[in-house]
Amino acid sequence: MNLTCYDYLKVCANRMGDYTAVQAFGSKTKLSTIISDTDALAGYINSIGIKQGDVVTVLLPNVVHSFTAFYALNKIGVIGNIVHPLTSPEGLDEILGFVNSKAIILLDILSAKYADVVNKHNLPCILCSNSDYITGPVKPAFKVFEKVKSKGVEGFKNVVKYSKAVSIGRKCHAVECHDGSKVAVYLHGGGTTGKSKTIMLSSNNLNSLSEKLNTLDVPHKPGDEYSIMVLPMFHAFGLGIAMHFPITHGFTTIPMPQFNAESAVKYMRKNKVTFLLGVPNMYKKLIETEGFDGPHLKNLRLVFCGGDVLPERLVKEFNGTIAKNGGKGKLFRGYGLTEVSSVCTVNTYENCREESIGKPLDDIVVQIWDEMKNELPAGTTGEIVVKGDTAMLGYYNGENTVKDDGVYVDKNGNRWVLTGDLGHKDADGFVYFTGRKKRMIIISGYNVYPIDIENAVLQLPFISEACAVQGYQKNKPCVKLCVTLNQPMNHDDAIDKIQSFCKKNLAKFSCPRKIEIMDSFPRTKMAKVDFMKLSDKYDPNL
Repeated sequence: MNLTCYDYLKVCANRMGDYTAVQAFGSKTKLSTIISDTDALAGYINSIGIKQGDVVTVLLPNVVHSFTAFYALNKIGVIGNIVHPLTSPEGLDEILGFVNSKAIILLDILSAKYADVVNKHNLPCILCSNSDYITGPVKPAFKVFEKVKSKGVEGFKNVVKYSKAVSIGRKCHAVECHDGSKVAVYLHGGGTTGKSKTIMLSSNNLNSLSEKLNTLDVPHKPGDEYSIMVLPMFHAFGLGIAMHFPITHGFTTIPMPQFNAESAVKYMRKNKVTFLLGVPNMYKKLIETEGFDGPHLKNLRLVFCGGDVLPERLVKEFNGTIAKNGGKGKLFRGYGLTEVSSVCTVNTYENCREESIGKPLDDIVVQIWDEMKNELPAGTTGEIVVKGDTAMLGYYNGENTVKDDGVYVDKNGNRWVLTGDLGHKDADGFVYFTGRKKRMIIISGYNVYPIDIENAVLQLPFISEACAVQGYQKNKPCVKLCVTLNQPMNHDDAIDKIQSFCKKNLAKFSCPRKIEIMDSFPRTKMAKVDFMKLSDKYDPNL
């Protein structure tokens, strides 16, 4: 199968027929409308001189436009540079230059603070609005994103409203791309600038993932079942599984711009939600929310969790609540990373084992290697490595980009992704996650790289050393920043200055929630900072 994601969507649409593909705040959008608007948007983007191989940045939360923007770019072979919608202006500035973006797609209520950056790069801007697809007043759950009010098209030098772009595009010819092996998206690591790893995924990667997930499903009438899209599209977990899979396999997707447990419960009680995908903290919040327990839980049958360590206690509590209401659904633990298009191992009804991250999906090989890249026997801990058709094309490094950058190619030509995570396999092939080989911090399923935080904070003249580590607040993962000072000053004043600097220069998910000022850092025998001693310990009793 060598199809673009757009072609794959069309193939699936021909098989499924028309149905309500997206439901946002009560307003329903048919699959035929999604495809029609996608075609028009693609035509418009082509008409302003953007062509195959160019890059367009998408800075959107989970909204209907997320679908049309992704598939429109994909249809004409334009690479979607998908960025966190709350990225700082400074971070966006570097990313736009790094990937040489030719245009940007924004949501109006988030756009105002980016005007200067977009104008600096002289980019055409397509400004999306809730009113494009949502009729009536916007419900409060969405207003969490209205912290920055937009002045509409004011402030941007070269801007067109989404509705107008679609209207113009209906009269334009789109030059289609039908090669699924080409780069479809750039997805960024947890850093705040283009210096962080930028992962290149193809349409074939994402389509293969969708096909594998479909083997875990059962036939159902298109539009009869719902999924809640909580995970954002700037992450492969959200793009590949929460967005691409449901719309190509007959689910009505309910996009949530930001997770809200109370709203999610209301959706579940009102609609036949059968597919749910999230991170551990999301499921913890659902259980704690009034109204979660009820007969609607009988509908759940595809419930998966990844992105962070999922305590077995939470699995049992969640599944027990489903069973109490007569449901047969179960919460299954999985594992993956953006470099392999997200999930690569998962527990299923047929194959499930406590504490494990499951078995590999179809046609994916997972091995455990030592430092010399030798496969280790069952029960021995080593690095988790992955081979399969969902493996990334490589890392984007600007003009120096080469295929397989970041991928190990063995003597037989097999391409392996070295995950940087530690684990082991048992005799039956179940995989177990042991820990992070590197210092990556996981915040709600998103990768945060400590070195980016440290390099930024060290710009402050009064900081001597900085070490960002895994922290916890009420057992919710957060970034903990430890620093030493090179001059005497009031600690409260120092913390205030650090927090103010981080809010301005770091993306929201990278900002430290905890800051500790120390006289000195603990050291290893090699005189390196012992970051493990600085990290918080997870307390399962909280």
